[in-house]
Amino acid sequence: MRARMRHIVLIGERMFKRILLGTTALLTSGLFATAAHAADGIKLTLGGFFRTAIQGNIDNNGKNDLGHGFDSTGVFSDAEIYFLGRTTLDNGLTIGTRVELEGEQKDGDQIDAAYVYFQGGMGEVRIGSQYGALGTMCVTPPGGTNNFGAFSQDEFIGNAFNGWSAGVCNSIDAFRNEGARDKSQKIVYMSPSFGGFQLSFSWAPNGAHESTGVSNGHTVMPTHEPEDQRHVVDAYANYSHDFDGWGLSWGGGGSWTLQDGHSAPNNDKGAAYQSGLNLTFGDFSIGGAGEYYKNSMAPNQDVWVVDGGASYKIAEAWTVGLQYSFSDFQFIAPNVDRRINLFVATAQYDMGPGIALDAMMQFGWVKADEQDKDANNYTTYGIGIGTSFDF
Repeated sequence: MRARMRHIVLIGERMFKRILLGTTALLTSGLFATAAHAADGIKLTLGGFFRTAIQGNIDNNGKNDLGHGFDSTGVFSDAEIYFLGRTTLDNGLTIGTRVELEGEQKDGDQIDAAYVYFQGGMGEVRIGSQYGALGTMCVTPPGGTNNFGAFSQDEFIGNAFNGWSAGVCNSIDAFRNEGARDKSQKIVYMSPSFGGFQLSFSWAPNGAHESTGVSNGHTVMPTHEPEDQRHVVDAYANYSHDFDGWGLSWGGGGSWTLQDGHSAPNNDKGAAYQSGLNLTFGDFSIGGAGEYYKNSMAPNQDVWVVDGGASYKIAEAWTVGLQYSFSDFQFIAPNVDRRINLFVATAQYDMGPGIALDAMMQFGWVKADEQDKDANNYTTYGIGIGTSFDF
């Protein structure tokens, strides 16, 4: 009887070991299979913003004045929907994509930025339609809101600018070529941050072209376009650091055209040089920036812009700001200067995460030479209120 019981126990032990070994092998193979396929495919999410503004303007609008033919009131909106996708592979490399759909109909520009990116320990590489290094990392002064400001914001009374603005974050392909869009097809590299210091470089083979319009439908290499700015290269450096009780953010760099277009005139290569510095002391921020554009919109037509601003958070949800910009434009013909001054006071109330109300008051004036006498002594007074939603 004991021998039989011992035999049964031995059989049970063998079966248990087989089951245990088999289960262990199954779990091990499952874990290895899971590890081999740990990275999910790219998952698509949505984001974006919607901004609205109501503005009124009183300016010189008599015959030949800059305000002639323009309405004194207007309702404006600007919106984009972001299609975002990303995943991280087992080796730590993050791969993703971003496509920006305009929320209002725009001729030939319904899709804004559209690029893929590769991000890892050596930095990030982006390929597609996007800002260059200068526009991506640019430092601008505080004091503006999502809607309003004296420079680089969406909404301001721009009759004095003749369709342009006091921008201080533009690559040279933002001004040159047909369409003049700085989100052109390019490659952008951004280094990792080393103690707050970061570098970025970009290259656009055909400045200002967002799509395949110059590529003949992907069947041949891009065609020569008259007066194109080709091989636009940006380089930009950034440094940010929080010290004891205060913080600093600095940026500087430029954008250069390396090759003229097929039938470009002499002295046609464009260039831009930019720098900005901001200081923060608790709830108070102050800063300044400037940019010089050589051959900005045509040969011998240069522009330079100097901006400054400050902001103060007076309560948990309230922020007030003040901005000033001075611009010297030669955008009508050679030897014609238009010097534009613009003060803007802003206020913003944060209603909730990504939801804000903002307002502004604006005063501007223009000085010009005899060849631009219709612009001389032009003045503008503006007021606006707006909303800003991020999602």
